[in-house]
Amino acid sequence: MLEKLSKRIATAIKKADPDGPGSVEVLTYSIGIKLNWYSGLILTILFGWIVGEVLNSLLAFFSFVVLRKFSGGLHFKSLTVCAIFSAALFAAIPLIHLGHDGTLLLTAISAVIVLCIAPRKSEDLNPSGLDPYLKWISLVIVFSNFLIQSPVIALSFTAQTVLLLPLWKGGEQR
Repeated sequence: MLEKLSKRIATAIKKADPDGPGSVEVLTYSIGIKLNWYSGLILTILFGWIVGEVLNSLLAFFSFVVLRKFSGGLHFKSLTVCAIFSAALFAAIPLIHLGHDGTLLLTAISAVIVLCIAPRKSEDLNPSGLDPYLKWISLVIVFSNFLIQSPVIALSFTAQTVLLLPLWKGGEQR
């Protein structure tokens, strides 16, 4: 659904400005990424509201997104599935109760995974001078939860770092 919408928008843009920068394919890709992000955010707010945890759902969303920006990981093949699944996950995370020890344990596990694996496909993440530092930036992000000690952030980081593991077949890595 999001793929079709982004293709339709890209085609309309190209039709309105045939000499404009970028091909329909490039426009489709970048519009699709933006639609996915905003759809995920809106659905996270909606699902968070349904379960009565809007702020914590948003905390899960943003902590996941920040870590993912630097660490990379597996993507769903469908942007629509990604937005729906992710929003459901972010709304469910605040409903999981971890104790202090569980929060520290999941944060430590996330840190080990980041140290061993991140970043996945760094050339797609942030092609810049930061590339050699993406692992260390990701690690600092995870380590921040040793200070914050948020169970929501620990679960969100754990969900993101699981997507770094080479266990998944059929998805796209970035």
